[in-house]
Amino acid sequence: MKRFLHIQLVVVVTVAASFHGLLVRGFNVLSTSKSTDCRSMLSQTKMVVTVATTFDETFGIQTSNDTITDLEPPSISADQSYWELGPTLMARPEPMPLPPNLFHAMKTGTHPVESQEDLGRGVFVTADWRRAWSNYESPPDNPNLIDPATGNAEYNIDEIEGEIPLDLVGTLYRNGPGLFGRGEERAQHVLDADGLVYSITFPPIKECANFQRTIRFKSRFVETEAFKEEREVDRFLYRSTFGTGPAAFFDKVPKNGLNGEPVQRSLLSRVVGMGGNVNIKNSANTHVISFGGKLLALFEAGLPHVLDPLTLETIGEDDMGGTLKQGLPVKIGCGTFLQNFMPSSLGGDAHTAHPNVCPKTGNLVGWHWAHQISPESGLVVTLTEWSQKGFEQVKSKTFVLPGCELAPHDMALTMNYVMLKVNALKMNHAPFLLGIKGPAASLEMDGHSQVTAWIFPRPTAGTQFEPFPVQVPPCFSIHFSHSYEDEVTGNIVSFFSGWPESDAKDFLGAWGGLAPDFRQFPPTFLWRLEIDPRKRECVSLNVAPGSANTCVEHILVHPNFTIRKAENVYGAGSNLIGDSSTPCGYVKCKVESGSPSDALPPGEFNSEVDAYWFGSRYFTTEPLIVPKRCGDPDNEEDAYLLGMVHDAARNRDFLAIFDLGRDLKEGPIAKLWLKSSVPIGLHGCFALDENTSVFC
Repeated sequence: MKRFLHIQLVVVVTVAASFHGLLVRGFNVLSTSKSTDCRSMLSQTKMVVTVATTFDETFGIQTSNDTITDLEPPSISADQSYWELGPTLMARPEPMPLPPNLFHAMKTGTHPVESQEDLGRGVFVTADWRRAWSNYESPPDNPNLIDPATGNAEYNIDEIEGEIPLDLVGTLYRNGPGLFGRGEERAQHVLDADGLVYSITFPPIKECANFQRTIRFKSRFVETEAFKEEREVDRFLYRSTFGTGPAAFFDKVPKNGLNGEPVQRSLLSRVVGMGGNVNIKNSANTHVISFGGKLLALFEAGLPHVLDPLTLETIGEDDMGGTLKQGLPVKIGCGTFLQNFMPSSLGGDAHTAHPNVCPKTGNLVGWHWAHQISPESGLVVTLTEWSQKGFEQVKSKTFVLPGCELAPHDMALTMNYVMLKVNALKMNHAPFLLGIKGPAASLEMDGHSQVTAWIFPRPTAGTQFEPFPVQVPPCFSIHFSHSYEDEVTGNIVSFFSGWPESDAKDFLGAWGGLAPDFRQFPPTFLWRLEIDPRKRECVSLNVAPGSANTCVEHILVHPNFTIRKAENVYGAGSNLIGDSSTPCGYVKCKVESGSPSDALPPGEFNSEVDAYWFGSRYFTTEPLIVPKRCGDPDNEEDAYLLGMVHDAARNRDFLAIFDLGRDLKEGPIAKLWLKSSVPIGLHGCFALDENTSVFC
């Protein structure tokens, strides 16, 4: 029975392999400036990438004389703590003093006067970045705006700059960490926070109302059962993926508040409080999708939660049309004597946080997983396609991946294939089982090992086959923008954000504290991966054309181009010198016609990329692309790009709207200001209102 318990505990921790914001410490990064095929890439000589770019010209910027009158002095840095140039992986391994102009901007609550030529080099202020991860709560000048118990807020957006397009009709939904602790104790890791879903609704234009419309904002925490239990007692009851959990009964360590540094508990307190406890909390904080009449908050280590699309109230867990079961994602294989002893808490499923909608069929394609205990232990993966009509299941197929321990985070989808990439991670079981570390911190990464791409047939594909693995050169895969089957070769071509080969040993569990530290993980590049499905081998893995030295995450294409060749890949940009730093703008990379990835030496600024940088005191989140209602569906620039932006000087967020028919560098056509800040979020969607006519 002890052996069975050990297996059960080991399986549950596999959920940690698929989360965001991945961490490493103390590594060298292999050169990415040279285009290479898979075999030659394995034999490349390792070199440390250094960034020779200096920031002297950036420091010479002027400061605006316009003081922001509604600025509330930030409590987190009122004593000028962390008033420094934030550290990055390569250019600034240690914090540096603020230049006079930026220091003056901090003192006066203003923004430096910066040109687009000044920006895109990874300059930011540590105090600003830390404050961007504050708990979701009412601002001091409007203390009743947000209900602290539910996160409920509702108001009209009445501060608008520019013109909102008339054909932008529907609702923007976003999800991400929102409630950062309990009982004045902050979570150990930002990704352990409970989910916050908010919406911005764009109603249709009514001619009788003189073409005016009211833009409405709403927000609520995702009230899972664990959320409600912890709210009742105002303390942590469950372990979370990244190290948060209940304290020992004798632990009297002083709390630092929800916007203070997380409490560092003693080893004994962690063992007593969390040892042997494997009930990992579903924070429902990763993604939100609108499909088939449902609004779902997703978390890849458990079941989705269905929300009311109008009020955002949590209705409860959802079984995705009867395809999912409650319980820990552990299954006992047939013919195993352990089947007779399986407790009722096992046998459940965990659904991905990254299903995709196929633009050809309109189907939602996703997968759920569980670990199988049997003579052929591995991951049980079920691929399912659902129809928009009533969320009906179209087709489903289950496979077992022998020896696979870790669930992937994102998927690549084509007309006939699904690809899941399994990164090179292994679990060190003892620290997790003893409660010393969270499951993510117990993962060990090998930045020099090959990764495995599993190729599956789509459930609705005409040709079915057993999934097969393809070995890919060392890298770390995070998110896919799009994939397609090449019309000439038949090869699977995919584009993903991720890290190059490195000396990385640690995973994202050590990426804790109050806010992410960019010294602790490699720069995130845009990659092009090509696989020959007939020969079952990798053809090439390179930094994508047109994106050399572009540090970019949360990549995407026009939604009509997710399974076909696209010229433009967009994303939240950090810099154009290949360093690891905060996201401060949006970028567009021409991945089919752009310059080869070896066009620039490491550290050199890439002036080819179309980018818009808001400034060194702004931070951007994942963008979304919304096709123009009266546009050409085959024109990937006939669309709008929407992105939430945090203004650190005002401590407020706004929604920026770009017209993709223009260059990004021309800036947004509209800004919609919220009445507060919202924490840096993760993923979201735009639900089109298809039942109303629009004025074109």
